[in-house]
Amino acid sequence: SIKGILGEQMRVADAIFARIKKETSVVYFVPGGGCMYLTDALGRSGIPYVAHLHEQGAGFAAIGHAMYTNKLAVCLVTSGPGSANVLTAVAASWMDSVPVLFVSGQAKSSTLVGETGLRTRGVQEIDIIRMVKPITKKAYQPMTSGHDCLMALDDMILECMFQRRGPCFLSIPLDIQNAEV
Repeated sequence: SIKGILGEQMRVADAIFARIKKETSVVYFVPGGGCMYLTDALGRSGIPYVAHLHEQGAGFAAIGHAMYTNKLAVCLVTSGPGSANVLTAVAASWMDSVPVLFVSGQAKSSTLVGETGLRTRGVQEIDIIRMVKPITKKAYQPMTSGHDCLMALDDMILECMFQRRGPCFLSIPLDIQNAEV
């Protein structure tokens, strides 16, 4: 339920792309079930986008965009193997000090809480934050509220461009993508 045009509540996913629209001229992405609300919000935002067949290609396209424009670039991918497929681009962005904001979907936050001894509990869920933390300036996954997610987004946009530039990674669970703020 998007009512953001009237200044009322909107989905977290829509608020994310309303903010990203102020920072970049195009988003590189691969759609998937784990980022379905984010993909919908991207389409509604009016931001031009380039759909890719593989997450690594989307990541490297974002790197090229950032290097060419000297501005922040954005790459959106889905959860699980989709977010893992972008790791090489995240590492390249880190090594070359390229300001790219990587955004991924994630399984619902309720499936990510507590240790059960199972390898996975959600649909294509992996602990992507632990994987990207050593090769990003900041990596975050909100677990309780969309407000936390939007505050992290603002912080990451600034961090990508601050001092020695580099990537940040925001992983957003499905239920938080669709939550209202």
